[in-house]
Amino acid sequence: MISKINITEFTERLNKNTKLGNPKIKGTPFAVLTISGESEKPFFGTFDKTKFKLTENATLFPTPFTISGEINPKSDTETEINYEVLPIGFGYYWLKYMPIIGIFVFNLILYTQSAPLKAYQIMNPIMFSFIVFSRFYMWRKKNKIEADFKKIFEIE
Repeated sequence: MISKINITEFTERLNKNTKLGNPKIKGTPFAVLTISGESEKPFFGTFDKTKFKLTENATLFPTPFTISGEINPKSDTETEINYEVLPIGFGYYWLKYMPIIGIFVFNLILYTQSAPLKAYQIMNPIMFSFIVFSRFYMWRKKNKIEADFKKIFEIE
């Protein structure tokens, strides 16, 4: 991908829009523990002159993805950015598989308690909607972080 800004401006924008820290922390359910020191910067992560690793700077609704990439100057007015959006291990798998595990556990509890059929008919669609929501949430967060990254750094 090509950015319409030079490498100096790119690193300045990285500095201006990124709170420094380990991006793997912000992409998990444990991000709630990092409320202190919250900033208005849209990204959270690490970077240097040639590489970066960013995630969204969110605490209550973390993004289970990072944007990892390399920065290379192409010309005086353009910068080449090679990046990919990768899942953050624990946070990604938590959102992906926890609702499925929840259905099995909840049904096991209902089964061992000899619950009536009506309880299954009510709770299983609700649990299934959690699965659908978690998949949609991850898809939306992935697209949003990439769109924000492209907008801030003027990437085509």
